This record gives sequence, C-alpha cells and structure tokens, in this order.
Amino acid sequence: TRPLDQVKTRRSVLPIFASPAFWVYTIGFSAGMGTFFVFFSTAPRVLIGQAEYSEIGFSFALATVALVMIVTTRFAKSFVTRWGIAGCVARGMALLVFGAVLLGIGELFGSPSFLTFIVPMWVMAVAIVFTVSVTANGALAEFDDIAGSAVAFYFCVQSLIVSIVGTLAVTLLNGDTAWPVI
Repeated sequence: TRPLDQVKTRRSVLPIFASPAFWVYTIGFSAGMGTFFVFFSTAPRVLIGQAEYSEIGFSFALATVALVMIVTTRFAKSFVTRWGIAGCVARGMALLVFGAVLLGIGELFGSPSFLTFIVPMWVMAVAIVFTVSVTANGALAEFDDIAGSAVAFYFCVQSLIVSIVGTLAVTLLNGDTAWPVI
C-alpha cells in the first residue's frame, strides 16, 4: 500500500548475533536477573528451612533486599550520568562478584542467617540495579533500524540464559544453601 519510492530495504538481523556489545550486555543482564531469579528460588529454603525463620520473618528479610533495590533505583539517573552504560555494568559485575564472595564466606564459615545470606544480597541487589538499568541500552544501541527484532532477540536470549542456567544452578547445586547464588 506504500508508494514504491518509499519502500526501504530491511537490514538483516544477523548482525545482532555478531555484535560483541549485544552479547556482553545481554550476558550482563542475564547475570543480574539470574542472580535475582536464583536468590528468590533459594531464599525460602535457606531462610525458612535452614535458618528457621518464620514466614513473616522471612517476608521482612526478603523485603529488605527489595528495599535496597528500590532505593538504588532512585539514584539510577545520577549513576548512569556519572559512569555511563559501560561503567554501570562494570560496577554491577564487580559488585555481583563481591556479593558472591561474601555469600561464599558466609556459607563456608557461618550458618544461614540474616548476616550471612541477606546482607550479601544487599550488595548483589545494588549490583542488579546498576546492571539491569542500562544493559538493554548497551545491547541495542547499534540496532535502531531493526529495533523490534533486536529487542525480541535480546529478551529471548537473556531469558533462555536465566531460565536454563538458573534452573540448573538451583537443581544441581544444593538449593538449601547459598551455592546456587554464588
């Protein structure tokens, strides 16, 4: 129905899969959301099953992690302005590793508790916000002319990574511990 002179050729979607930025930011998003997914999958087993929290105590502990994410999100604009997309993702990944180290120390030398499980997750909650706030922009920046396809592939790939790797972590590692999150 369009006049022939307005018809544009469409660019192939294959460059999406050849883009290093697409993969770096998609995997970064997957790491952040995977941490979120695995934490919420293991937290009841760790806190209620192992640390013997009541259901209300568990809910309050979990809510503190959500609160950290909410507060961090309030400052997203300022840290994105200051550090840029790559800087936010780099800091997010560093904080994820630091949080994993804290969880590992708690798992090896402590017992499941607020201090050994929730406090490290506060660090990881900040990391998740730093990361997922910007990864879509980084992954999709060079694909304005095929944005719809790029967005579809971005969310398809990251959700496959999160669901497959996250589920394997929870099922193959002991889901009653922090190891799947680590």
